[in-house]
Amino acid sequence: MTSAESRVLTQIEARREASLSEIRAAIRQPSVSRTGEGLAAMADKLQAALQQLGARAWQSPGAVAPIVEGALTGAAHLPTLLVYDLYDVQPAAGQPGWSVPPFEAALVTDPAGRNRLVGRGAFNSKGPLFGVLATLNAFAEAGVALPCNLRFLIEGEEEIGSPGLAPHIVRHREELATCDAAFIPYFGTDAAGATILRLGFKGLVLLEFRVTGGDWGGPARGDVHALHGAQVDSPAWRLVHALASLTDASGRLAVDGLDALVPPPDADDLALIEAVASRHDLDAYARGIGVARLKPLGDAAAHLGDLMFSCTLNIDALQAGRIEEGDAAATLIPRTARALADLRVVPGVAPEAAVALIRAHLSRRGFAEVEVLVRSAYPASRARSADAVVRALVAACAAEAPDLRVFPIHAGAAPMHVFPDLLGIPYAFGGVGHGGLAHAPDEYILVDDITIFMRSMARFLFRFGEFAACSPT
Repeated sequence: MTSAESRVLTQIEARREASLSEIRAAIRQPSVSRTGEGLAAMADKLQAALQQLGARAWQSPGAVAPIVEGALTGAAHLPTLLVYDLYDVQPAAGQPGWSVPPFEAALVTDPAGRNRLVGRGAFNSKGPLFGVLATLNAFAEAGVALPCNLRFLIEGEEEIGSPGLAPHIVRHREELATCDAAFIPYFGTDAAGATILRLGFKGLVLLEFRVTGGDWGGPARGDVHALHGAQVDSPAWRLVHALASLTDASGRLAVDGLDALVPPPDADDLALIEAVASRHDLDAYARGIGVARLKPLGDAAAHLGDLMFSCTLNIDALQAGRIEEGDAAATLIPRTARALADLRVVPGVAPEAAVALIRAHLSRRGFAEVEVLVRSAYPASRARSADAVVRALVAACAAEAPDLRVFPIHAGAAPMHVFPDLLGIPYAFGGVGHGGLAHAPDEYILVDDITIFMRSMARFLFRFGEFAACSPT
Protein backbone atom coordinates (compact mmCIF):
# COMPACT_ATOMS: atom_id res chain seq x y z
CA MET A 1 0.00 0.00 0.00
CA THR A 2 1.33 3.42 -0.92
CA SER A 3 1.48 6.31 1.54
CA ALA A 4 -1.19 8.10 -0.53
CA GLU A 5 -3.59 5.19 -0.13
CA SER A 6 -2.83 4.98 3.57
CA ARG A 7 -3.59 8.69 4.02
CA VAL A 8 -6.95 8.35 2.29
CA LEU A 9 -7.93 5.35 4.42
CA THR A 10 -6.95 7.26 7.56
CA GLN A 11 -9.06 10.24 6.50
CA ILE A 12 -12.04 7.97 5.81
CA GLU A 13 -11.92 6.90 9.44
CA ALA A 14 -11.49 10.49 10.62
CA ARG A 15 -14.57 11.75 8.75
CA ARG A 16 -16.90 8.99 9.96
CA GLU A 17 -19.52 11.39 11.35
CA ALA A 18 -19.33 13.72 8.37
CA SER A 19 -19.91 10.84 5.96
CA LEU A 20 -22.91 9.63 7.94
CA SER A 21 -24.36 13.16 7.95
CA GLU A 22 -23.95 13.50 4.18
CA ILE A 23 -25.79 10.24 3.52
CA ARG A 24 -28.57 11.10 5.99
CA ALA A 25 -29.10 14.48 4.32
CA ALA A 26 -29.54 12.73 0.95
CA ILE A 27 -32.10 10.28 2.36
CA ARG A 28 -34.10 13.13 3.89
CA GLN A 29 -34.71 14.55 0.44
CA PRO A 30 -37.51 12.48 -1.14
CA SER A 31 -37.00 11.66 -4.82
CA VAL A 32 -39.77 9.32 -5.93
CA SER A 33 -39.74 8.75 -9.68
CA ARG A 34 -43.19 7.12 -9.75
CA THR A 35 -44.80 10.31 -8.43
CA GLY A 36 -42.21 12.96 -9.27
CA GLU A 37 -41.91 13.98 -5.63
CA GLY A 38 -38.63 15.79 -4.95
CA LEU A 39 -36.83 14.77 -8.14
CA ALA A 40 -35.77 18.30 -9.15
CA ALA A 41 -34.64 19.15 -5.63
CA MET A 42 -32.63 15.92 -5.39
CA ALA A 43 -30.98 16.56 -8.76
CA ASP A 44 -29.97 20.05 -7.60
CA LYS A 45 -28.61 18.63 -4.34
CA LEU A 46 -26.56 16.07 -6.21
CA GLN A 47 -25.20 18.58 -8.69
CA ALA A 48 -24.14 20.81 -5.79
CA ALA A 49 -22.40 17.86 -4.09
CA LEU A 50 -20.39 17.18 -7.26
CA GLN A 51 -19.45 20.83 -7.59
CA GLN A 52 -18.32 20.88 -3.97
CA LEU A 53 -15.86 18.13 -4.91
CA GLY A 54 -14.43 20.39 -7.59
CA ALA A 55 -16.16 18.57 -10.41
CA ARG A 56 -17.70 20.24 -13.41
CA ALA A 57 -21.35 19.27 -13.02
CA TRP A 58 -24.50 19.79 -15.06
CA GLN A 59 -27.99 18.42 -15.64
CA SER A 60 -29.38 16.94 -18.83
CA PRO A 61 -33.05 16.23 -19.52
CA GLY A 62 -34.29 12.67 -19.03
CA ALA A 63 -37.71 11.25 -19.75
CA VAL A 64 -39.21 12.41 -16.45
CA ALA A 65 -36.26 13.45 -14.29
CA PRO A 66 -32.94 15.24 -14.87
CA ILE A 67 -29.82 13.19 -15.50
CA VAL A 68 -27.03 14.59 -13.32
CA GLU A 69 -23.61 14.47 -14.96
CA GLY A 70 -20.15 15.53 -13.95
CA ALA A 71 -16.44 15.27 -14.68
CA LEU A 72 -13.59 15.24 -12.18
CA THR A 73 -10.38 15.06 -14.16
CA GLY A 74 -6.70 15.17 -13.37
CA ALA A 75 -3.85 14.10 -15.61
CA ALA A 76 -4.76 13.32 -19.21
CA HIS A 77 -2.82 10.04 -19.19
CA LEU A 78 -4.94 8.54 -16.39
CA PRO A 79 -7.72 6.06 -17.23
CA THR A 80 -11.29 7.34 -16.93
CA LEU A 81 -13.97 5.61 -14.89
CA LEU A 82 -17.64 6.29 -15.59
CA VAL A 83 -19.51 6.21 -12.27
CA TYR A 84 -23.17 5.33 -12.81
CA ASP A 85 -25.84 5.42 -10.12
CA LEU A 86 -29.41 6.50 -9.43
CA TYR A 87 -30.91 9.11 -7.17
CA ASP A 88 -34.57 8.09 -7.41
CA VAL A 89 -36.30 5.77 -4.98
CA GLN A 90 -39.42 3.64 -4.77
CA PRO A 91 -42.53 5.12 -3.08
CA ALA A 92 -42.74 4.80 0.69
CA ALA A 93 -45.84 6.84 1.54
CA GLY A 94 -48.57 4.55 2.77
CA GLN A 95 -46.33 1.47 2.70
CA PRO A 96 -47.17 -0.48 5.87
CA GLY A 97 -44.44 -1.80 8.12
CA TRP A 98 -42.17 1.21 8.66
CA SER A 99 -41.07 1.58 12.28
CA VAL A 100 -39.83 5.13 11.62
CA PRO A 101 -40.80 7.76 9.02
CA PRO A 102 -39.21 6.64 5.73
CA PHE A 103 -37.53 9.96 4.94
CA GLU A 104 -36.36 10.75 8.45
CA ALA A 105 -33.03 8.89 8.06
CA ALA A 106 -33.35 7.60 11.62
CA LEU A 107 -30.68 5.68 13.50
CA VAL A 108 -32.17 2.46 14.88
CA THR A 109 -30.62 -0.31 16.96
CA ASP A 110 -31.33 -3.72 15.44
CA PRO A 111 -31.88 -7.00 17.37
CA ALA A 112 -28.14 -7.77 17.15
CA GLY A 113 -27.30 -4.45 18.82
CA ARG A 114 -25.98 -2.88 15.62
CA ASN A 115 -26.76 0.67 14.61
CA ARG A 116 -28.77 0.92 11.39
CA LEU A 117 -29.40 3.97 9.24
CA VAL A 118 -33.03 3.42 8.21
CA GLY A 119 -34.78 5.22 5.38
CA ARG A 120 -36.02 4.93 1.84
CA GLY A 121 -32.97 4.89 -0.42
CA ALA A 122 -30.49 4.06 2.34
CA PHE A 123 -29.50 0.82 0.63
CA ASN A 124 -30.90 1.42 -2.86
CA SER A 125 -29.09 3.60 -3.65
CA LYS A 126 -28.34 6.86 -1.85
CA GLY A 127 -26.10 5.13 0.68
CA PRO A 128 -23.73 3.79 -1.99
CA LEU A 129 -23.96 6.94 -4.13
CA PHE A 130 -23.23 9.43 -1.38
CA GLY A 131 -20.78 6.98 0.18
CA VAL A 132 -18.72 7.27 -3.00
CA LEU A 133 -18.95 11.07 -2.89
CA ALA A 134 -17.85 10.95 0.77
CA THR A 135 -14.87 8.83 -0.33
CA LEU A 136 -13.91 11.47 -2.87
CA ASN A 137 -14.17 14.08 -0.14
CA ALA A 138 -11.67 12.01 1.85
CA PHE A 139 -9.23 12.12 -1.08
CA ALA A 140 -9.49 15.92 -1.20
CA GLU A 141 -9.22 16.32 2.57
CA ALA A 142 -6.15 14.06 2.65
CA GLY A 143 -4.53 16.06 -0.16
CA VAL A 144 -4.27 12.99 -2.38
CA ALA A 145 -4.78 13.23 -6.13
CA LEU A 146 -7.26 10.84 -7.66
CA PRO A 147 -5.59 7.81 -9.30
CA CYS A 148 -8.05 7.97 -12.22
CA ASN A 149 -10.29 10.47 -13.93
CA LEU A 150 -14.00 10.28 -13.11
CA ARG A 151 -17.09 10.88 -15.20
CA PHE A 152 -20.49 10.79 -13.48
CA LEU A 153 -23.80 9.64 -14.97
CA ILE A 154 -26.56 9.61 -12.34
CA GLU A 155 -30.18 9.14 -13.36
CA GLY A 156 -33.48 9.73 -11.59
CA GLU A 157 -35.57 7.17 -13.47
CA GLU A 158 -34.07 3.75 -12.68
CA GLU A 159 -36.98 2.72 -10.46
CA ILE A 160 -39.39 3.20 -13.38
CA GLY A 161 -37.27 1.30 -15.92
CA SER A 162 -34.73 3.98 -16.98
CA PRO A 163 -36.72 5.26 -19.98
CA GLY A 164 -34.38 8.18 -20.57
CA LEU A 165 -31.02 6.50 -20.00
CA ALA A 166 -30.38 4.68 -23.28
CA PRO A 167 -31.56 7.60 -25.47
CA HIS A 168 -29.27 9.93 -23.53
CA ILE A 169 -26.32 7.62 -23.95
CA VAL A 170 -26.98 7.28 -27.67
CA ARG A 171 -27.06 11.09 -28.00
CA HIS A 172 -23.74 11.41 -26.13
CA ARG A 173 -22.13 8.15 -27.21
CA GLU A 174 -18.99 9.70 -28.68
CA GLU A 175 -17.91 11.45 -25.48
CA LEU A 176 -19.04 8.72 -23.05
CA ALA A 177 -17.32 5.99 -25.07
CA THR A 178 -13.95 7.60 -24.28
CA CYS A 179 -14.29 6.23 -20.74
CA ASP A 180 -12.31 3.06 -20.07
CA ALA A 181 -14.94 1.34 -17.92
CA ALA A 182 -18.11 1.93 -15.91
CA PHE A 183 -18.74 1.25 -12.23
CA ILE A 184 -21.86 0.89 -10.09
CA PRO A 185 -21.27 1.11 -6.31
CA TYR A 186 -23.23 -1.18 -3.99
CA PHE A 187 -23.28 -2.44 -0.40
CA GLY A 188 -22.62 -6.06 -1.37
CA THR A 189 -22.23 -7.81 2.00
CA ASP A 190 -25.16 -10.03 2.93
CA ALA A 191 -26.73 -10.62 6.34
CA ALA A 192 -24.44 -13.60 7.00
CA GLY A 193 -21.29 -11.54 6.37
CA ALA A 194 -20.40 -12.74 2.87
CA THR A 195 -19.52 -10.05 0.33
CA ILE A 196 -20.90 -10.96 -3.09
CA LEU A 197 -19.71 -9.49 -6.37
CA ARG A 198 -21.89 -10.18 -9.39
CA LEU A 199 -20.66 -10.16 -12.97
CA GLY A 200 -23.93 -9.28 -14.65
CA PHE A 201 -27.61 -8.43 -14.35
CA LYS A 202 -30.80 -9.95 -15.59
CA GLY A 203 -32.84 -7.94 -18.04
CA LEU A 204 -36.19 -6.53 -17.00
CA VAL A 205 -39.55 -6.21 -18.75
CA LEU A 206 -42.34 -4.39 -16.90
CA LEU A 207 -45.61 -5.78 -18.19
CA GLU A 208 -49.30 -5.12 -17.79
CA PHE A 209 -51.84 -7.86 -18.45
CA ARG A 210 -55.33 -6.47 -18.98
CA VAL A 211 -58.76 -7.97 -19.68
CA THR A 212 -61.69 -5.70 -20.50
CA GLY A 213 -65.21 -6.85 -21.18
CA GLY A 214 -66.41 -6.42 -24.75
CA ASP A 215 -67.25 -8.40 -27.87
CA TRP A 216 -65.54 -11.53 -26.51
CA GLY A 217 -67.78 -11.48 -23.42
CA GLY A 218 -67.89 -9.88 -19.99
CA PRO A 219 -69.45 -6.53 -19.08
CA ALA A 220 -69.49 -4.38 -22.23
CA ARG A 221 -70.38 -0.93 -20.83
CA GLY A 222 -69.52 -1.05 -17.14
CA ASP A 223 -69.56 -3.30 -14.09
CA VAL A 224 -72.62 -5.56 -13.80
CA HIS A 225 -74.27 -7.19 -10.82
CA ALA A 226 -72.71 -10.46 -9.65
CA LEU A 227 -76.08 -12.22 -9.89
CA HIS A 228 -75.35 -12.53 -13.62
CA GLY A 229 -72.22 -14.61 -12.96
CA ALA A 230 -73.75 -17.81 -14.30
CA GLN A 231 -74.27 -16.19 -17.71
CA VAL A 232 -71.65 -13.43 -18.00
CA ASP A 233 -67.92 -13.98 -18.37
CA SER A 234 -65.72 -12.42 -15.69
CA PRO A 235 -62.65 -10.46 -16.88
CA ALA A 236 -61.12 -11.08 -13.44
CA TRP A 237 -61.42 -14.86 -13.75
CA ARG A 238 -60.17 -14.77 -17.33
CA LEU A 239 -57.10 -12.85 -16.17
CA VAL A 240 -56.47 -15.23 -13.27
CA HIS A 241 -56.69 -18.29 -15.52
CA ALA A 242 -54.47 -16.67 -18.14
CA LEU A 243 -51.79 -15.81 -15.61
CA ALA A 244 -51.97 -19.29 -14.09
CA SER A 245 -51.26 -20.80 -17.51
CA LEU A 246 -47.88 -19.05 -17.65
CA THR A 247 -46.32 -21.00 -14.76
CA ASP A 248 -46.34 -24.51 -13.39
CA ALA A 249 -47.41 -25.43 -9.87
CA SER A 250 -44.02 -24.43 -8.44
CA GLY A 251 -44.14 -20.97 -10.01
CA ARG A 252 -41.57 -21.79 -12.70
CA LEU A 253 -42.23 -20.15 -16.06
CA ALA A 254 -43.90 -22.60 -18.44
CA VAL A 255 -44.21 -20.44 -21.54
CA ASP A 256 -44.22 -22.35 -24.82
CA GLY A 257 -40.82 -22.16 -26.51
CA LEU A 258 -39.03 -20.19 -23.79
CA ASP A 259 -36.75 -23.00 -22.63
CA ALA A 260 -35.31 -23.25 -26.14
CA LEU A 261 -34.26 -19.59 -25.97
CA VAL A 262 -32.50 -19.81 -22.60
CA PRO A 263 -28.79 -20.62 -22.92
CA PRO A 264 -27.41 -22.92 -20.22
CA PRO A 265 -24.65 -21.67 -17.92
CA ASP A 266 -21.22 -22.13 -19.48
CA ALA A 267 -18.21 -23.80 -17.85
CA ASP A 268 -17.00 -20.56 -16.24
CA ASP A 269 -20.46 -19.89 -14.79
CA LEU A 270 -20.68 -23.39 -13.36
CA ALA A 271 -17.20 -23.08 -11.87
CA LEU A 272 -18.15 -19.84 -10.12
CA ILE A 273 -21.31 -21.43 -8.72
CA GLU A 274 -19.40 -24.50 -7.57
CA ALA A 275 -16.83 -22.31 -5.84
CA VAL A 276 -19.44 -20.60 -3.66
CA ALA A 277 -22.13 -23.28 -3.28
CA SER A 278 -20.44 -25.00 -0.35
CA ARG A 279 -20.46 -21.71 1.58
CA HIS A 280 -24.00 -20.69 0.63
CA ASP A 281 -26.23 -21.23 3.67
CA LEU A 282 -29.79 -21.56 2.39
CA ASP A 283 -31.35 -21.14 5.83
CA ALA A 284 -29.37 -17.96 6.49
CA TYR A 285 -30.30 -16.68 3.04
CA ALA A 286 -34.00 -17.25 3.76
CA ARG A 287 -33.76 -15.45 7.09
CA GLY A 288 -31.88 -12.58 5.46
CA ILE A 289 -34.62 -11.92 2.93
CA GLY A 290 -37.39 -12.43 5.48
CA VAL A 291 -39.09 -15.66 4.37
CA ALA A 292 -39.95 -18.76 6.38
CA ARG A 293 -38.88 -21.21 3.69
CA LEU A 294 -37.47 -21.39 0.17
CA LYS A 295 -38.82 -23.46 -2.67
CA PRO A 296 -37.61 -27.10 -2.60
CA LEU A 297 -35.20 -26.76 -5.52
CA GLY A 298 -32.44 -28.99 -4.18
CA ASP A 299 -29.01 -28.18 -2.79
CA ALA A 300 -27.28 -24.78 -2.72
CA ALA A 301 -25.83 -25.22 -6.22
CA ALA A 302 -29.30 -25.93 -7.61
CA HIS A 303 -30.73 -22.89 -5.85
CA LEU A 304 -27.97 -20.62 -7.12
CA GLY A 305 -28.30 -21.98 -10.63
CA ASP A 306 -32.04 -21.31 -10.70
CA LEU A 307 -31.64 -17.90 -9.08
CA MET A 308 -29.18 -16.71 -11.68
CA PHE A 309 -29.96 -18.63 -14.87
CA SER A 310 -33.75 -18.90 -15.05
CA CYS A 311 -36.25 -16.39 -16.39
CA THR A 312 -38.97 -15.42 -13.92
CA LEU A 313 -42.36 -13.73 -14.02
CA ASN A 314 -43.55 -12.05 -10.84
CA ILE A 315 -47.02 -10.61 -10.27
CA ASP A 316 -46.45 -7.24 -8.62
CA ALA A 317 -50.09 -6.19 -8.28
CA LEU A 318 -53.60 -7.36 -9.17
CA GLN A 319 -56.61 -5.11 -9.60
CA ALA A 320 -60.27 -5.82 -10.28
CA GLY A 321 -63.09 -3.97 -8.64
CA ARG A 322 -62.49 -2.19 -5.37
CA ILE A 323 -62.22 -3.23 -1.73
CA GLU A 324 -64.06 -0.73 0.40
CA GLU A 325 -63.03 0.36 3.87
CA GLY A 326 -63.60 -2.48 6.28
CA ASP A 327 -62.59 -5.16 3.76
CA ALA A 328 -65.99 -5.13 2.09
CA ALA A 329 -66.55 -5.16 -1.67
CA ALA A 330 -69.53 -4.57 -3.89
CA THR A 331 -70.97 -7.76 -5.40
CA LEU A 332 -70.11 -6.89 -8.97
CA ILE A 333 -68.47 -8.41 -12.03
CA PRO A 334 -65.81 -5.75 -12.74
CA ARG A 335 -65.53 -4.77 -16.40
CA THR A 336 -61.71 -4.54 -16.26
CA ALA A 337 -59.05 -6.64 -14.54
CA ARG A 338 -55.36 -5.77 -14.57
CA ALA A 339 -52.11 -7.28 -13.38
CA LEU A 340 -48.73 -5.55 -13.27
CA ALA A 341 -45.82 -7.94 -13.56
CA ASP A 342 -42.05 -8.00 -13.93
CA LEU A 343 -40.42 -10.45 -16.31
CA ARG A 344 -36.71 -11.06 -15.67
CA VAL A 345 -34.67 -12.52 -18.52
CA VAL A 346 -31.19 -13.98 -18.53
CA PRO A 347 -28.34 -13.03 -20.89
CA GLY A 348 -29.05 -14.33 -24.37
CA VAL A 349 -32.82 -13.90 -24.15
CA ALA A 350 -34.09 -10.78 -25.92
CA PRO A 351 -36.95 -9.14 -24.01
CA GLU A 352 -39.04 -8.71 -27.15
CA ALA A 353 -38.66 -12.40 -28.01
CA ALA A 354 -39.83 -13.46 -24.54
CA VAL A 355 -42.85 -11.13 -24.71
CA ALA A 356 -43.78 -12.50 -28.15
CA LEU A 357 -43.72 -16.03 -26.75
CA ILE A 358 -45.99 -15.01 -23.87
CA ARG A 359 -48.46 -13.43 -26.29
CA ALA A 360 -48.46 -16.52 -28.52
CA HIS A 361 -48.78 -18.82 -25.48
CA LEU A 362 -51.90 -17.01 -24.26
CA SER A 363 -53.50 -16.89 -27.70
CA ARG A 364 -52.85 -20.59 -28.22
CA ARG A 365 -54.78 -21.32 -25.01
CA GLY A 366 -57.80 -19.24 -25.92
CA PHE A 367 -56.86 -16.05 -24.10
CA ALA A 368 -56.82 -13.75 -27.11
CA GLU A 369 -58.75 -11.11 -25.13
CA VAL A 370 -55.85 -10.69 -22.68
CA GLU A 371 -53.83 -7.62 -23.63
CA VAL A 372 -50.08 -7.83 -22.99
CA LEU A 373 -48.67 -4.31 -22.69
CA VAL A 374 -44.95 -3.56 -22.33
CA ARG A 375 -44.40 -0.64 -19.97
CA SER A 376 -40.60 -0.71 -20.27
CA ALA A 377 -37.87 -3.19 -21.15
CA TYR A 378 -34.13 -3.67 -21.29
CA PRO A 379 -31.90 -6.73 -21.84
CA ALA A 380 -29.53 -8.58 -19.54
CA SER A 381 -25.81 -7.86 -19.46
CA ARG A 382 -22.52 -9.54 -18.54
CA ALA A 383 -19.06 -8.53 -17.39
CA ARG A 384 -15.87 -10.61 -17.69
CA SER A 385 -13.59 -11.70 -14.86
CA ALA A 386 -10.58 -10.64 -16.94
CA ASP A 387 -11.74 -7.02 -17.33
CA ALA A 388 -9.42 -4.60 -15.55
CA VAL A 389 -12.33 -2.90 -13.78
CA VAL A 390 -13.58 -6.27 -12.45
CA ARG A 391 -10.10 -7.34 -11.33
CA ALA A 392 -9.68 -3.99 -9.56
CA LEU A 393 -12.95 -4.40 -7.69
CA VAL A 394 -12.16 -8.00 -6.69
CA ALA A 395 -8.75 -6.95 -5.37
CA ALA A 396 -10.20 -3.97 -3.45
CA CYS A 397 -13.00 -5.97 -1.85
CA ALA A 398 -10.70 -8.87 -0.99
CA ALA A 399 -8.63 -6.44 1.10
CA GLU A 400 -11.69 -5.47 3.20
CA ALA A 401 -13.94 -8.55 3.12
CA PRO A 402 -13.00 -11.77 4.96
CA ASP A 403 -15.49 -13.78 2.87
CA LEU A 404 -15.59 -12.68 -0.78
CA ARG A 405 -17.70 -14.57 -3.33
CA VAL A 406 -18.10 -13.93 -7.05
CA PHE A 407 -21.44 -14.79 -8.70
CA PRO A 408 -21.95 -14.85 -12.48
CA ILE A 409 -25.27 -12.97 -12.49
CA HIS A 410 -27.38 -10.79 -10.22
CA ALA A 411 -30.99 -11.95 -10.11
CA GLY A 412 -31.85 -8.28 -9.72
CA ALA A 413 -32.13 -6.19 -12.84
CA ALA A 414 -30.41 -2.97 -13.85
CA PRO A 415 -29.89 -1.35 -17.27
CA MET A 416 -26.16 -2.05 -17.36
CA HIS A 417 -26.38 -3.33 -20.93
CA VAL A 418 -25.95 0.29 -21.99
CA PHE A 419 -22.23 0.13 -21.19
CA PRO A 420 -21.12 -2.91 -23.21
CA ASP A 421 -23.88 -2.68 -25.84
CA LEU A 422 -24.02 1.07 -26.50
CA LEU A 423 -20.59 2.29 -25.40
CA GLY A 424 -18.46 -0.81 -25.86
CA ILE A 425 -16.92 -0.55 -22.39
CA PRO A 426 -16.88 -3.10 -19.54
CA TYR A 427 -18.39 -2.50 -16.13
CA ALA A 428 -18.16 -3.70 -12.53
CA PHE A 429 -20.70 -3.63 -9.73
CA GLY A 430 -20.24 -3.96 -5.98
CA GLY A 431 -18.52 -2.98 -2.77
CA VAL A 432 -18.10 -4.09 0.84
CA GLY A 433 -20.67 -3.27 3.53
CA HIS A 434 -24.10 -4.49 4.58
CA GLY A 435 -27.55 -3.13 3.89
CA GLY A 436 -30.92 -4.63 3.19
CA LEU A 437 -34.69 -4.42 2.62
CA ALA A 438 -34.46 -2.55 -0.68
CA HIS A 439 -37.95 -1.34 -1.71
CA ALA A 440 -39.29 -2.67 1.60
CA PRO A 441 -40.22 -1.08 4.94
CA ASP A 442 -37.25 -0.18 7.16
CA GLU A 443 -34.71 -0.26 4.31
CA TYR A 444 -31.30 0.21 5.91
CA ILE A 445 -27.52 0.16 5.87
CA LEU A 446 -25.30 -0.56 8.87
CA VAL A 447 -23.77 2.65 10.20
CA ASP A 448 -20.42 1.02 11.02
CA ASP A 449 -20.22 -0.37 7.48
CA ILE A 450 -20.25 3.07 5.87
CA THR A 451 -16.52 3.45 6.52
CA ILE A 452 -15.88 -0.15 5.41
CA PHE A 453 -17.71 0.58 2.16
CA MET A 454 -15.72 3.79 1.68
CA ARG A 455 -12.44 1.95 2.28
CA SER A 456 -13.37 -0.56 -0.42
CA MET A 457 -14.21 2.31 -2.78
CA ALA A 458 -10.90 4.07 -2.16
CA ARG A 459 -8.94 0.86 -2.70
CA PHE A 460 -10.93 0.22 -5.86
CA LEU A 461 -10.02 3.61 -7.33
CA PHE A 462 -6.33 2.97 -6.64
CA ARG A 463 -6.47 -0.55 -8.13
CA PHE A 464 -8.41 0.65 -11.18
CA GLY A 465 -5.81 3.34 -11.79
CA GLU A 466 -3.13 0.65 -11.74
CA PHE A 467 -4.88 -2.18 -13.63
CA ALA A 468 -6.53 -0.09 -16.33
CA ALA A 469 -3.24 1.64 -17.13
CA CYS A 470 -1.46 -1.71 -17.47
CA SER A 471 -4.26 -3.66 -19.16
CA PRO A 472 -6.44 -1.39 -21.26
CA THR A 473 -9.84 -2.90 -22.01
